[in-house]
Amino acid sequence: MNEVRKVLEDRFPGLYANIEKLLVEAEAQYNTQTGQAPSEFLLEHTQRTAAIAHKISVLEGVDAFLPVLVALFHDAGKFHEGEYHKDGIPEEEHAALLAGQMLTEFQVERGDIDSVLEALRALYDERLPCLGPCRIVQDADRLDKLGPLGVSAFFLKAALRGRGLIDALVQTLSRELTYAVAAPRSMFTATGRRLAGEQAPKTIAFFDQLLDQLESWGIASFDRHTIVLDEDFRTRDGAIACGLEVTIAMPRACPDCGGPLTLTHMREQGLKCERFIARFKCGGCGYASGTSLCLPVLA
Repeated sequence: MNEVRKVLEDRFPGLYANIEKLLVEAEAQYNTQTGQAPSEFLLEHTQRTAAIAHKISVLEGVDAFLPVLVALFHDAGKFHEGEYHKDGIPEEEHAALLAGQMLTEFQVERGDIDSVLEALRALYDERLPCLGPCRIVQDADRLDKLGPLGVSAFFLKAALRGRGLIDALVQTLSRELTYAVAAPRSMFTATGRRLAGEQAPKTIAFFDQLLDQLESWGIASFDRHTIVLDEDFRTRDGAIACGLEVTIAMPRACPDCGGPLTLTHMREQGLKCERFIARFKCGGCGYASGTSLCLPVLA
């Protein structure tokens, strides 16, 4: 993180510390209002994303200042006023407002502020063009969820939410596997595609080994179903991409009675994305569970 901090401190002393304080206080307020244990997951994810954005910038031959700023603010609106997605407003809009206020206070040039705000608002809004620092930060944010870093964050987030191992796998493993498969197609930069190609197989291999071990020791058995969405998808740059794969990881049999589970799925438009919703149900005892995820967006 020294390089990230230096990028800001060389131009605007104290800015990095103020952003860090903003993130820590926002997560603390959210944890207090929701009764969760103290944590700094938001800060650590932001720091990692900024470090990856710095690395991509260097490898792409781009000045890291704006990508690092966008990365540091990209989740600043996640817990606005202690709530998640308060008032149904995307967190990036809240992040842009917070960034605009702080960067103005530090007398950052108006053109740079506008570039940061445009990148934040466009980051995950498919209606807006993702250009310049937006592209680097989008790649960095997704790369943080791949490989050993991504796996560690998966378990840390599960622990913070009070989930045990099996529950975490039932609830969110489908998302991790789907995103890993789609990762190389979801990156804007050449560096991002290369790094995703290196890290995504590590994510898949780890969870393959974990599920194999759980089954071999008689703890739990999972099946993985690949659902291919055959229609064409439009990329963020407006091109047409063929097909998308969704990987659903679900218990092989009902955990309550051992009976067979049926898998059904549907799609619906959410606040920020098109969601894929899978349901698992036992016809014998009535057990029901499921998972949902935002469909990957292709770059």
